[in-house]
Amino acid sequence: MKISCRKKTAFNSRKEAVIIPVYKNMGSLKLLTGKRIDDEIANIVNSDYFNFEDKEIKSFYIDMKKKLKRIFLVNVPKDPEDYRYYLELGAQFSKIIRKDKLFSFSLVSFEDVYAEKKEGSYTKSFLEGLCFGLYSFEKYKSKKESFDFEEVEVITTFTKLKKFIDTGAERWATIFQNVYLARDLINTPPMDMTPAIFAETVQAEEGADFSVTVYDEAKIREEGLNLIDVVGMGSVNKPRFVMIDYKGDPGNEKHVALVGKGVTFDSGGSNLKPTGSMETMKCDMAGAATVFAVTKLARELKLPVNIKTYIPLVENMIGGGAYRPGDIITSASGKTVEVLNTDAEGRLILADALYTATKTDPEVIVDVATLTGACVVALGSHCAGLFSNRKFLAKNISDLSGDVGEDIWELPLLKTYEKRIKSDIADLRNIARQRTEAGSTIAALFLREFVDNWPWIHLDIAGPAYLEEEHPVFGKHASGFGIRLLLEFIERYYCRNED
Repeated sequence: MKISCRKKTAFNSRKEAVIIPVYKNMGSLKLLTGKRIDDEIANIVNSDYFNFEDKEIKSFYIDMKKKLKRIFLVNVPKDPEDYRYYLELGAQFSKIIRKDKLFSFSLVSFEDVYAEKKEGSYTKSFLEGLCFGLYSFEKYKSKKESFDFEEVEVITTFTKLKKFIDTGAERWATIFQNVYLARDLINTPPMDMTPAIFAETVQAEEGADFSVTVYDEAKIREEGLNLIDVVGMGSVNKPRFVMIDYKGDPGNEKHVALVGKGVTFDSGGSNLKPTGSMETMKCDMAGAATVFAVTKLARELKLPVNIKTYIPLVENMIGGGAYRPGDIITSASGKTVEVLNTDAEGRLILADALYTATKTDPEVIVDVATLTGACVVALGSHCAGLFSNRKFLAKNISDLSGDVGEDIWELPLLKTYEKRIKSDIADLRNIARQRTEAGSTIAALFLREFVDNWPWIHLDIAGPAYLEEEHPVFGKHASGFGIRLLLEFIERYYCRNED
């Protein structure tokens, strides 16, 4: 999708349609050319045809120089809402685009309607919502939708807003190319997205400033990454451990470490999941897809930051070679883990990856994982769980989540629960004795054992990563949740100023 901007009136547009935000008793649009057109739109706005319901969109045609121009009037609040409102509005309009097969349109900027000369955050949010809504996954359909949206043109009277749109257009296109990539990876069936295939996908991006190292099962075992090894033992598709090193600031040793859970399919292992809980487990590598997309984005946006990314990839399957409840495994850190539930496998592979990340002295470690169903119980499917061993980190990333419309909520690392992950016969156990309590906190406490007090954020995206019911912005199935949030977090706090 191309995004452009110009400082002209809407009805000079050669696009198929024009979108105009309006609110009740707004008065003259002023931005438009010609009293006749203004009066005609005002009559429609003030008629019974337009009810000013929330996010109401009405369309009609106006005769312009003996040609009919399609106009969409979009109800917005008189006083600007938060950015999420405009995200949802953009996603809602994407449905009209698909239904009516509109290939292009012009948009009168929200900032012009509100007479706000500041940066175009409302218009930007609308465009981002539009991009989320235009995504489709049709790889496995015999008859594919023959529609590909081409261009949105933003119309404004503000020079500053035009500059903001012009400079941001290519960046936003790059961001959503990678959001779509992650969604494609997550939506792909597990037979076509094995650990080896995922690793090959990452390797295909290797370049001078983006080195990729892949351990096969023999190297994983040789390096003592035993937790990754045992989780993948039951599958014919053997594990991989992928490490990416992006050097956007090569003269600096400081770096951010990203870790993503990559269970390409989770049967639960010997603790087999029941019917109804296994069918969507292709999404259990959403954390891996997220951190890969963020690292790739950093390279493509040429961010002045170093990122080391660690992606453990396994299939957790039942079988004669699979690990069992009661097994005790020595992790890469040397700590021993008593496995009491093979369906708590994500924390095992993350433990070895997190420990590996600490060995290079990162400024911060961020792990992303579809880790616990308990997090969905606590926060629902629209919100991710946040855990951190630093209050300032939790605040920094929480403050950004509202700006991008990706909700996270901090949950506690309660000291009184630490004893629940201690084993009688090993150092740790992978589930608590109180099996129905605080499952997300228990998993996070287990992971904390392997970060050795390095500054750390854990995002449990089990809810929003894959949506079985339609979300007002992200739609259904793989959402791409977390990519924009992590990108914003890294840019805001860890990119080096060139001066």
